Amino acid sequence: MKAVLHALHTHAQRQGDAPALISPAHTLSYAELAERVDALANWLSQQGWSGPLAWLADNDIDWVVLDLALAQAGIAGLPLPPFFSEAQRQHVLADSGARWLISPDPRGQALPSTQLTALPLPHTGTAAPLPSGTCKLTYTSGTTGAPKGVCLSAAQLDATVAALDAAIGPLAVSRHLCVMPLAVLLENLAGVYLPLLRGVPVELMPLASLGMAQFPPDVPRFIGTLAASAADSLILLPSTLQWLVAATAAGQLRKSWRFLAVGGGKSAQATLLQAQALGLPVFEGYGLSEAASVVALNRVGAQRIGSVGKPLAHVQVSIAADGEVLVGGNTMLGYLGQDSASAQIATGDLGQLDADGFLTILGRKKNTIVTGMGRNVSPEWLEAEFCALPGIRQAFVYGDEQHGLHGLFFSSEALAANALLAAHNDQLPGYARLSGWQLLEQPLSVAAGEITANGRLCRETILSNHRLIGLGENT
Repeated sequence: MKAVLHALHTHAQRQGDAPALISPAHTLSYAELAERVDALANWLSQQGWSGPLAWLADNDIDWVVLDLALAQAGIAGLPLPPFFSEAQRQHVLADSGARWLISPDPRGQALPSTQLTALPLPHTGTAAPLPSGTCKLTYTSGTTGAPKGVCLSAAQLDATVAALDAAIGPLAVSRHLCVMPLAVLLENLAGVYLPLLRGVPVELMPLASLGMAQFPPDVPRFIGTLAASAADSLILLPSTLQWLVAATAAGQLRKSWRFLAVGGGKSAQATLLQAQALGLPVFEGYGLSEAASVVALNRVGAQRIGSVGKPLAHVQVSIAADGEVLVGGNTMLGYLGQDSASAQIATGDLGQLDADGFLTILGRKKNTIVTGMGRNVSPEWLEAEFCALPGIRQAFVYGDEQHGLHGLFFSSEALAANALLAAHNDQLPGYARLSGWQLLEQPLSVAAGEITANGRLCRETILSNHRLIGLGENT
């Protein structure tokens, strides 16, 4: 974080009046941001608080001020994703041993330079100590169990930001709009730290204004907010990329973009090709929290659709004999309460490196389906392909050697869905075609434990809830 904080104070001296953070209520210049960060960092240091300090807040200026102040004060921060369930949140607070929860709650102790307050948390004394040098503690989303705490150092965060800065190079954007929660490490590093390092203003909108405060999201509101913004840079998920591409194709969104990064899951090649045809500068990437976020990225002059780009300069990527992607060079300090991380992370993802160094992610190793003909099929590939079809909002592919491949779909256009699915299914390679599928009357839900609040499939729960294998499929 030294590089980001140094850049902040350098910009404050050289272009102090330039906007750094822009929200609906206020614009903060670089000089004002540096002043607020300094004041809060000094106050935090005087309190004698030890990390991690947990906080829960909307996408706003105070979130960024607190984040930077904690780093400057040398106190480990624990941002809580707003999409975590109450049970997940309580698990994180207990597991981390956080002694304070910072939020807008008016009952707490006021923090200077912000409208945030701090409330003390019960101390059980059972939490594992943080590894030495921990700057940020981030928790995985927990699709198959309780979230795990990933401990990252300031040097690891700086390394990712510096590598992204070098990869993007001379590409200039005028403003970045954060459309993911700031507690998501990808948005935190690439959507806040990187623009601040480069002197680019960051626009912060409440998640409700983006239509992202509830599930399912409000897609028209999301598109409307993009249309009204002056930003020319976004970081997208595969789902939000589909919304943007569809709105652009329909003439509902007419903007000149400079940089549209997409990550967090596999994007359908059809969506990426449509984006290219529309002239949208979409760059797919890949990363994981255990490597301090971004590992590989397509970029101007080095792009291959269907791949996640070339590995960044701060990491080394290789492929194991069984096809698993291995990442070294910027690995985490470790999971909280577990041994230190090894020099190389087994990601659990299957991938390929081509002769030119482009990395392609095929799917999750543990999710691979072996068909009766002995072919390995990644369900994520098929799910991305089907979700690229008009009206298909959710897709879940499952199967085994005995029953073949099947699908579960939710569509906003149920009457047309079967015909669309059948036509696309016929275009797939023979070994990857579905033997049958079901259309859901209601979407897979967070409440039922079938998806996480940011849309990731909880496969075992879906299989259990819907009793899928061999039951009720139709074509």
